Amino acid sequence: MSHTNPLNIFPPPKKTTLTGGVFSPRDEDFWENVEDGNFSNQHFRLEISESGKILIRHGNGDQLGFDSAVLVFEQLLQNFGAHNIPCCVIEDWPDVPVRGFMLDVSRGRVPKMSALRELVKTLARLRYNQLQLYVEHTYEFKNHEEVWRDASPLTAKNLKDLDGLCREHGIELVPNLNSFGHVERWLKHAKYKPLAECPNGFFHAIFKMQRVAGTLAACEETADFMGELYGEFLPNFSSDKFNIGGDEPWELGQGRSRELCEKHGKRAVYLEHMARLKKRVEAHGKKMMFWGDVLLGESGEIPSAFLKNTIPVIWGYDAGHPFDDQCSRVKTALEKAGGNGEFYLAPGTSSWLSFGTRQTNAIQNIREACAAAKKHCATGVLLTTWGDFGYHNPFCANWLPLIFAAEEMWSGNADVSEDHFSEILGRFLENSPDDYAKALFRFGKLDDCISKKITNRSITREMFFAKGEAFEKVMEGVPAEEVAAAQAELACVMKIFSKISEKTIRQQVWAEEFSVALKMTDAALRRAEAFLRNDAGALAAVEAEMCGPIKDAFAAAWKRSNREGGLAESLSWF
Repeated sequence: MSHTNPLNIFPPPKKTTLTGGVFSPRDEDFWENVEDGNFSNQHFRLEISESGKILIRHGNGDQLGFDSAVLVFEQLLQNFGAHNIPCCVIEDWPDVPVRGFMLDVSRGRVPKMSALRELVKTLARLRYNQLQLYVEHTYEFKNHEEVWRDASPLTAKNLKDLDGLCREHGIELVPNLNSFGHVERWLKHAKYKPLAECPNGFFHAIFKMQRVAGTLAACEETADFMGELYGEFLPNFSSDKFNIGGDEPWELGQGRSRELCEKHGKRAVYLEHMARLKKRVEAHGKKMMFWGDVLLGESGEIPSAFLKNTIPVIWGYDAGHPFDDQCSRVKTALEKAGGNGEFYLAPGTSSWLSFGTRQTNAIQNIREACAAAKKHCATGVLLTTWGDFGYHNPFCANWLPLIFAAEEMWSGNADVSEDHFSEILGRFLENSPDDYAKALFRFGKLDDCISKKITNRSITREMFFAKGEAFEKVMEGVPAEEVAAAQAELACVMKIFSKISEKTIRQQVWAEEFSVALKMTDAALRRAEAFLRNDAGALAAVEAEMCGPIKDAFAAAWKRSNREGGLAESLSWF
């Protein structure tokens, strides 16, 4: 849908009518709030008149609709000043009801509360209405200190305070605790190994290597164990939903469940155990959300009985992901199951396993997910960002996808131009200079200079961290002229970024993190160049720089906005 936007509102409203004249408040009581049963959820009408009055009309009890109208008025104040706002009628509603963001807080980085508070405020301004913090072991469970001791975990007070702040800003903080796979940080301890599907590890067919235990056994014992954790974790949240994860239980069928999987099939065993977890979730009055990869991993009809009163989340992080087909399959199964048929789609920021250079993939991935969500009437879109293998991606790499997804979810046809991104980032991220946005935008496309691609990760990031034969494999088929092109583009980005004052860089966490990302990318490309020239001396020099000054700069930037737990693990990759 195309929307005219004469008042420069973000996201563009569905309907804007200029009525003539200029608004100027004549007394302090210029608001009128009217509930109207004819308005659907989050649908609002903002009327600004020459009389000095503002009327907000929205559905009965619809706080989100009212809040969105207020946010629009605040933008008008920012755009025109208090006494020059054009009189108008703005009517608007979102294309996607639930607009969420999921931040990984388990693979190393646990943000300080100051960083989380700023995130909540920015998300609200962008009109996100859901936040999830992905947790594996980074919560201070009372009887499990050995698991979280070195992780600088979130506490009950942290989560309760954050939940309250989210509610103040119209955001639902949904609890998220992985409950089946991805629990290697629990299972590495002797106390918990008996709960594993494969206590002594397993051979990973995709990575072609032996891996440590990371999946709980599918049985009542582990369901009871998770139920105990739920009882401690969930009281910190006011949401009626709970994302238990359940994705990628890699070793299922290779250990304790081998015979059951051979007899009944892997998906059947998986769903039986997920039903056990669902029972524990519902005991706490929550509706279970879960990742849908195993559900969709086998062809044919999806078993529907388990899906009643659940919210499956269809995730996919590469451009061209088959969201449309997967939505059709899940929606059909949900309809057969009965109930309200809720489901979400989860694209990604493409910032993980990258320093922020995979934004072309992110834009297409988000665009396709939002289109499928609207076509199939999905309940929500959950934009995700991860911290795989050391969490070296700076948070600033998420700004472009966050802004783009906000516009796609609300109104569609999002503008992805450099000027638009610069304007919106400057508007919603306080004290953000224009040069910062321009540098971020161009840096986000740096990987496009190199034709070779590596699925789900940045080739420039691999040029930095790959060792020995793995590095040689990364460099296979990479032409020297493409590395040179990437270096030339990076030089342009660094020149733009250099215009930001040193004072600004010292004061702003986002600028310091970006500065480090630029240095790491520069070193990666110099390493690649030296390798292709077969210059052993230059190669050794840049690798010494990577493990010395650059490593130290990375650690310093980390500590500005994140707790120290997880830093040692991240630095071990250098």
